[in-house]
Amino acid sequence: MTRSLIKYLLRFALAGIILATALIFAAPQWLSQKTGIPLWSQNAPGSFIPSTTPNSQTTPHSYADLLEDTMGSVVRIYSQTSILPASIELLQDPHYASLLDGQLINASASEVHLGSGVIASSEGYILTNNHVIENADRIQVGLADGRSAPASLVGTDPATDLAVIKIELNNLIPAKVPTNLDSRVGDLVFAIGNPHGLGQSVSMGIISGKERNRLGLNTFESFIQTDAAINSGNSGGALINTQGELVGINTAHFYNSSTSSRSQGIGLAIPINIASEVLHSLVSKGQVVRGWLGIDFNAFKRQYSQNVFASEQDTGIMLSGVYDNSPAHIAGLKPGDLITHFDGNLIEDWNESLNYVTKLSPGSELNITYQRNDNTYTATAILGTRPVAQ
Repeated sequence: MTRSLIKYLLRFALAGIILATALIFAAPQWLSQKTGIPLWSQNAPGSFIPSTTPNSQTTPHSYADLLEDTMGSVVRIYSQTSILPASIELLQDPHYASLLDGQLINASASEVHLGSGVIASSEGYILTNNHVIENADRIQVGLADGRSAPASLVGTDPATDLAVIKIELNNLIPAKVPTNLDSRVGDLVFAIGNPHGLGQSVSMGIISGKERNRLGLNTFESFIQTDAAINSGNSGGALINTQGELVGINTAHFYNSSTSSRSQGIGLAIPINIASEVLHSLVSKGQVVRGWLGIDFNAFKRQYSQNVFASEQDTGIMLSGVYDNSPAHIAGLKPGDLITHFDGNLIEDWNESLNYVTKLSPGSELNITYQRNDNTYTATAILGTRPVAQ
């Protein structure tokens, strides 16, 4: 090959390189269209690699569709109380003032409480916690769709820390209630509410325990325990399952009084079966009517008791007090008696005995088996109406 031919070919090669370089800088989109990947992301140092994962809304790893269908039934609740001396630092906070849109606040207000609620019916009944609206002079409800309305109080049940309020709005979305109420430990759940007034929020967890009681929060306790985050403002909100069904009313984050500390990952919710019974009673009667025997008692376990009875009875409730002229007093019961059976059913713990009596209607007959001085007796009591303060 002659030197002149080599020089000729090199000129063409050099011209091609120059042309290609000019095209890359002048029209980089041509290269992008050719490869189907943006030029900036083609494995260049410090660049992200585009994901090939499908849109999360179309995969089972997202619960967006489920929550979108459910969150409309959960509301924000703001209650105003003017009983205490004036203290309006919260009202002066622009964050909370903007949340209330001037619909609730007035200059003489002393406290504004934040909480959540669940729409129970298209007629406007809303279930929430009693402590959210307790002693409130005014109650304002904010819906997920942006609407807002004042609420009236229908009734309260401090014994379960539940209350029902009502708003006058159309096109409401009631929560769905499961036909099978048997939630299990390990079930995935979502807590929906208004934590710290930030607006509607969702946290996720599992059911960690059931029938938690003796916590000193309410008279009647049978809480669902969950590790879904429940913060201030979540009270009264919804605990739902993966079917979008309401399984509980969020109530509290467990507080350990012995150590004066809040435990992490221990939220408490009132089961929907209890909440539904209270809702029905408050709407239909304005109060919850329960049977009443008129006793104070402690759980009895033979291995922990200093009392010795001749029978083989191992469990029951030991009467520590009997109210004067109560059904128990009239039936002849006295402090120190050990009740072992109600209507022939063995009593194994105090919570069981309390629920058994209070679910009976006032005026019902209750057959009682008890022990006194190593002897076994029976008595029949006619139940009264449980006082609200009891």
